[in-house]
Amino acid sequence: MPENRTLVNDRPGENRDKNLYRNGEYRYSWPILIIGNLILHRDMEHMTDQKECKRCGTCCENGGPALHTQDLPLIENRSLSFDDLITIRKGELAHDPVTNAIEPVKTELLKIRGKKGSWACIFYDKNGKGCSIYGHRPLACGVLKCWDTDEILALAGKDLLSRLDLVKEDNPLKKRMIEHEQLFAVPDMKTISRTVSRSSKKTIKKLERISNKDLTYRSRAVHDFHLSVAEELFYFGRPLYQLLTPLGFTVRETATGIKLQFK
Repeated sequence: MPENRTLVNDRPGENRDKNLYRNGEYRYSWPILIIGNLILHRDMEHMTDQKECKRCGTCCENGGPALHTQDLPLIENRSLSFDDLITIRKGELAHDPVTNAIEPVKTELLKIRGKKGSWACIFYDKNGKGCSIYGHRPLACGVLKCWDTDEILALAGKDLLSRLDLVKEDNPLKKRMIEHEQLFAVPDMKTISRTVSRSSKKTIKKLERISNKDLTYRSRAVHDFHLSVAEELFYFGRPLYQLLTPLGFTVRETATGIKLQFK
């Protein structure tokens, strides 16, 4: 993701936006996440004769895979870096291909990040219709067969990697990461999605306050550790306001922080 974000007081004497990043993917309202990289083909009749990948790119464009414990060597040998991953925190809403429903994520997972405001895998080469890390691709990519989903469905949700599996004890960001999760855990998104149209201004203001505090905490960490956008999304996941926008919230910047409104 681009580095064209600017924070208040990052240069003395300049009046800069405090919270939202300008002119880049970070402003996008991300679409609902698809767990893993699988969209189930409910009508399999047209695929009965398929026995191999046709390199159409559909799976890769639907999203990169979640990482499993078997993928740990890809991090250790630097085939994948933290910059390549995005943290999906417990409680975020996502499309579950097993149930074909949008549900809160039951446990934290790490996913190959998307590009340009979408979940399309960053390693998918659309022009070449192939994977740029094919020889070092994650486990889920290796077992995925769109014409025979038994193996990928058996893997879904099992032995998932989390940030705590990757971040070493001597990494000074580990303490910040844990503290942030304690202070700004994902709220009950399912209840919010069901009741937001009836929510009082007081409830929306509460979400607004938490969203601003979340951004302030992140801004401090970005400043202290010189984090890129990609690193921030690994260590802290997506900001709360971005999780709310698919539910119908709009975000407006002001001199005192962001303002949330429900459409």
